[in-house]
Amino acid sequence: MRILHVSSVYPPHVVGGAEKVVEMLAEAQVARGHQVAAAYLTRDEQPTGVRHGVTVFPQESRNLVWMEDVFRQPRIKRTANKLGQMINYSGAHDFRGAMRKFKPDIVHTHSMVELPPMIWSHVAASGAKAVHTLHDYDLLCSRASMFRNGRSCEGQHASCRVTSLWKGHFARTIDAVAAVSAPVLAEHRRFGMFEDMPSARARVIWNAVAERTGGVPERRARSGDFIFGFLGRLVPEKGITTLIEACHFLPPDGWRLAVAGRAQEGDHVYRGQAGDLPIDFLGFTNPRAFLDSIDMLVVPSIWREPFGLTVVEAFAQGVPVIGSDLGAIADLVGSVGKEWLVPPADKDALASRMIDVLKRGRDSLPSPESFAPVLDAVKLDRMVDAYDSLYADTLALDRAA
Repeated sequence: MRILHVSSVYPPHVVGGAEKVVEMLAEAQVARGHQVAAAYLTRDEQPTGVRHGVTVFPQESRNLVWMEDVFRQPRIKRTANKLGQMINYSGAHDFRGAMRKFKPDIVHTHSMVELPPMIWSHVAASGAKAVHTLHDYDLLCSRASMFRNGRSCEGQHASCRVTSLWKGHFARTIDAVAAVSAPVLAEHRRFGMFEDMPSARARVIWNAVAERTGGVPERRARSGDFIFGFLGRLVPEKGITTLIEACHFLPPDGWRLAVAGRAQEGDHVYRGQAGDLPIDFLGFTNPRAFLDSIDMLVVPSIWREPFGLTVVEAFAQGVPVIGSDLGAIADLVGSVGKEWLVPPADKDALASRMIDVLKRGRDSLPSPESFAPVLDAVKLDRMVDAYDSLYADTLALDRAA
């Protein structure tokens, strides 16, 4: 099978978890004997090549502003950039060129936040089948998060309705869809996206995480101050402010909070909120090394996380998690025990849970064995099997028609 993955970016350039998942999937498909390529945006012109067996088609971005520079721009330029992305016919034409060169059977689109939806029209015209993974809420929300003014959105704002109608017009040509969690698929169907697509072509496929060898993960023996950790982008929807506020209620000593991640506009606001608390802002940090250095991860998201890759990565290293009772986080953390869930944006409940952990000590934490069901479900082979099945069924349905 010839498979072309289309994503806003692709490793070695990584913005979030989606790109890492696309890379794992593409390289695993190569190992199974498929012919695989990836087309994606780059800041500057780069040549076509091969990366770990995957043919890569870098496309120089034709957007007004490069994605990592957006938040440094005035509001009017950010708005113009967002509108320009959606009607960027030149950018869509570039990706059509990659399709013509590679001649895929399947074009598998992923994070389309920076990409024009007209790409799906080019897929349909090419004769290939379009499979799309819902990594976020880009088709429903202009910010891809269903989050605004400090809270999750229960409905669509006017601007989101307009952009959703435009994207939905092209999304109708998608042949099959996979959501990274059941809540993500349900949310899209709640707003009319893919509601008529049969279950054979609308599935939930959990993301995989890089596997560690050795069976059940081991927890590193630790002593001294109890280290809570936060891993992710420093943005309001990730709940970093709720976590810092909760820390103000903790005992004066015996603990620390390590914060690994960057804020696009700088972390000075969060440092100010922390004051003199024992909170260390580490900036970008290797996730594996960071998780090896903490006792417990806190995932206090106040938006509907589509998947929660950091939770699974923590489990894979034997690190327990306190998480928000919301979206996919609730499914993942709740599988270990409901007592490890707290209401989103509730600093008092989070503080109470963290204080209880400190009182009970490290020996009271969930055992690594309790993470086994989740880790089994996110094995790489399971994800690749699921996509192979979806591709095959999509092609078979077309032949039957």
